[in-house]
Amino acid sequence: MRTGLKIAIAVAATLALAVPAAQAGTHTAGLSSSLSAAKKKQRARHPGAVAPGGQIACTVTGCKQVPAGCHPEIEYDFDGLPTGFNIIVCTGGRR
Repeated sequence: MRTGLKIAIAVAATLALAVPAAQAGTHTAGLSSSLSAAKKKQRARHPGAVAPGGQIACTVTGCKQVPAGCHPEIEYDFDGLPTGFNIIVCTGGRR
């Protein structure tokens, strides 16, 4: 008698889970192309990221991207010793 009761409970539980799953499948059939079970990995965006190939100069005020038409040079103090920082030198226009 107990085995028959266990089988009846197992069948009832299976049917209870199968019916809502089958109904849910009919309502979301049109959305299957836009939804996925696996989430796509989002790439982290860093506000200070620089495009490849760009130059960065670390000046006294911080590290910055060097604008087009400019280049970084080593900064020297009054004694002619390097300070460890860069300066951004831009051409003055047409010559």
